[in-house]
Amino acid sequence: MRDKTRDNLYKNFLEIGLDCELAERGIPEDKLNNPWYLRSLGVIKINSDSPIKYVNIIKRDRSKDSPPKWWNHFAIPLDQIISENHYLEVKSIRKKTFPVFGKVKSVIWKSVGNGNGLLEGNKLAAQFTEEDEINMLAFNLGNIKIKSLHGSFSGFSIEVDRKISINLEQWNSLTKMARMCIAKKK
Repeated sequence: MRDKTRDNLYKNFLEIGLDCELAERGIPEDKLNNPWYLRSLGVIKINSDSPIKYVNIIKRDRSKDSPPKWWNHFAIPLDQIISENHYLEVKSIRKKTFPVFGKVKSVIWKSVGNGNGLLEGNKLAAQFTEEDEINMLAFNLGNIKIKSLHGSFSGFSIEVDRKISINLEQWNSLTKMARMCIAKKK
C-alpha cells in the first residue's frame, strides 16, 4: 500500500487556495534533508509568490521498536551561497504543563550552532519569540526547526516533524518565517 501523505497535503494546499503541483519522483529536490535511511514520499512544488518553493515529505517506516514518523521540509532556495561557517539552526521548544504528556503551555525558540551562525540564530530566535502568530504555529503544528543549507541546495529549510494539515493562516505564518530567514541573509 502506498503512503498517501503527500497526496493528502497536496489536496490540503489546493483547498486553502495555493497554486501548487505534484512533482515527478526522482528529482534532485527529493534529496533535500533526506538521509540514506529515510525515504522521500515526493515533492510538492509551490507556484505562488511565496518564498517557499517546494515541500519534501520524508518518512521513516515502522520498525520493530518504533512507529512510523514523517517530516515536512518547506524549502526556501536562495540565489546566493550560504557558507558552512554561517550554519544556522533555530528550533521551537514547546513547554508543557507536565513533561512529555502534558498540554503545551508556551513556546520558546532556541538557536543551535557555532560561530557566526549562532549569533544570527540567536537574533532570529528572538524575532520568532516576539511573534505571536509564529508561536501559535509551533503550538498547533508541533516541533519546528529552521536550518540553513549549503552545498547542492543553498537556502533554508523549515522542518515540521509530523504529518500535517494546515489552514491559510498557518501557511501565512510559514511564509512570514521564510521571509524573516531571507531577511537575515541580506
